[in-house]
Amino acid sequence: MFMSISIGPIALTVDSLLTIVSVLSLWLLTAFFTRKATYQKFAIDTLFYGLFAGLLTARIAFVIALWEVYQKDLLSAFDIRDGGFNQSIGWFAGMCIVLFRSKKYSQLFSIYIKSAAITAVAVFPFFVLNSMLSNQRTIETINVYNADSTPIELVLNNNKPTVINFWASWCPPCRREMPMLEYAQKNDVNIEYIFVNQGEAPSKVRQFLAKQKIDLKNTYFDFTGSTAKELGAFGLPTTLFFNAGGKLVDSHMGELSEASLQYYLDPLRKKANNSSD
Repeated sequence: MFMSISIGPIALTVDSLLTIVSVLSLWLLTAFFTRKATYQKFAIDTLFYGLFAGLLTARIAFVIALWEVYQKDLLSAFDIRDGGFNQSIGWFAGMCIVLFRSKKYSQLFSIYIKSAAITAVAVFPFFVLNSMLSNQRTIETINVYNADSTPIELVLNNNKPTVINFWASWCPPCRREMPMLEYAQKNDVNIEYIFVNQGEAPSKVRQFLAKQKIDLKNTYFDFTGSTAKELGAFGLPTTLFFNAGGKLVDSHMGELSEASLQYYLDPLRKKANNSSD
């Protein structure tokens, strides 16, 4: 199973490659369905404008959210190789441009919908397959950042079951489960808990934790969301469960309760105890 694909000097995650394929498919289908129409050039240009506006807006939104990090090196804000884009805002901005320009031709909106539907049917199963293949694999290390924005590599196969929670302070389910996870971290001495914040500045996270009076150990940052995507965590909160050998054995997307947490941890504890006997 490949989580990334190299094309010459360019390395892409499977998720990024599928996104590119989706955009190309939408463009080609639109060109096909408008091949006999006088507005074909307008239809294709509209997709281009929507894509450009989406990418630009997504980048600007990401840089603003993490200005604390980028202000240390202003030129780094223009270096999109870090993969820093706010995808939800970008998609929204791009669709707004497409819908606004589509009003000029009444038939165009239905063509975009038909092209998008065909693209979804053709490509979405590969997104699902890629996510499924992310499970049941051994992860030796993950790349994250500490509170000083310094990249570090965490080792997972440390002979101790590990729980990784991907979260953000703006996510209501994340906030609700945080006190329970804080309590679990303090009391489950045989389980390693790692908290990876998604796309927020360290100062904002510190303020949130201080305001909520939550004390978390092993708090790290995934500014671009690349680590979460590589591990198949596409929504927040997502919690991943690794055995002592670093093998991803289970995952949970959505809010955890104390009961559901124990449900996932019990098999890890039993296996760890059997291995030590």
